[in-house]
Amino acid sequence: MATPAPTPEPKATAVPPETWAAALEKVEEVRGSAGKIDVPPELQHYEDRRRFLALQMADSKEENFDLPHDAGELVEMVQRGELVEMPALGEDYILYDVGTASREDPLAHYDAATNKDVKLFPDFEAYSAYDAQLAEDEKRPGKTGAKARAERELLASFYSDPDRRELLFKEYKAITDMAYDFRGLSYDLNDPADRTRFQVRLLSFIRPEARVTLLKLAHDYHEQFGRRLPITSLVRTQRYQRRMVRNSPNATGVEMAPHTTGMAFDISYKFMASDEQNFVMQDVAKLEDEGKVESLRERNNSFHVYTYADGHRPDESLVTGYLPDVEAAHPNAAPHKAAKVKAASPRRKPSAALHRRTSGRRAPRSLASRPH
Repeated sequence: MATPAPTPEPKATAVPPETWAAALEKVEEVRGSAGKIDVPPELQHYEDRRRFLALQMADSKEENFDLPHDAGELVEMVQRGELVEMPALGEDYILYDVGTASREDPLAHYDAATNKDVKLFPDFEAYSAYDAQLAEDEKRPGKTGAKARAERELLASFYSDPDRRELLFKEYKAITDMAYDFRGLSYDLNDPADRTRFQVRLLSFIRPEARVTLLKLAHDYHEQFGRRLPITSLVRTQRYQRRMVRNSPNATGVEMAPHTTGMAFDISYKFMASDEQNFVMQDVAKLEDEGKVESLRERNNSFHVYTYADGHRPDESLVTGYLPDVEAAHPNAAPHKAAKVKAASPRRKPSAALHRRTSGRRAPRSLASRPH
């Protein structure tokens, strides 16, 4: 897929409650249709289940995508124009539950090497005051003292280095500056509700090429059924992704998770009748047959869609190289562990002539909260 011509980003504004409620009610409306759900092979797993993630990881490597570790790096990507914002309520889609599970403090740097959060400060004076407070807490007996000692040591490992602490001070400023004026809206990061809204807003971005795919699918669905397409996930930080691994069987722990690239999005089929699901899946399958996307019907009521930026799959040798990485994160994805899957799913993906399987259902997701 060629890089789309730049188009003006819609300005995100507060959505009137009555408009949001009406759109949400339409998405969640109880309905049914005759016929069964028929999952095309394009949205089923490959016989070698490692291949699904390996393809997306290889594409991320080929495109050399920046992957945001935390809110600070995501802010930098937004400022550089690498990502475009998807307002909570679009003409053909609605951001349904996007980012509402995020509970991390945006004013913290995520250290991927240790999987720990490092508190951010505006300057050395603020850090020193906090360190003095920890020094007092460290004198307390038991877990309180031990916890303070561990945090103090972690912070010191960063703030005792002049170069590292200057980067952290800049990160603090970038985040707070954006929170103060986020394209016309302001967020108080000392307020828990505003902090959540700010994080939800940050997770409402996507790369331009993926936006084109999303809008195309949303337009087709809205035109056919008169409902906005519910989108449940866009870009994620690596910190958010790693936290999700604990709570979701569908979240992946691979280093280059698809959503961290900004090229992936999820569509909720939780409330869709069978004819709606089949329509969306056939629409996605056409794009996959053309080599434009990688897709899967997941067991968390979502269709996962990853857009290939240049419109074709990555080099096969690169894909093969990532198979061990996927297996390390998902041991059950190895071919010898999937023998029963292969026998149960003889259908083949047209373009790749590789087996996939149909994903089953699991418990429904929580309902969406209101947008910013």
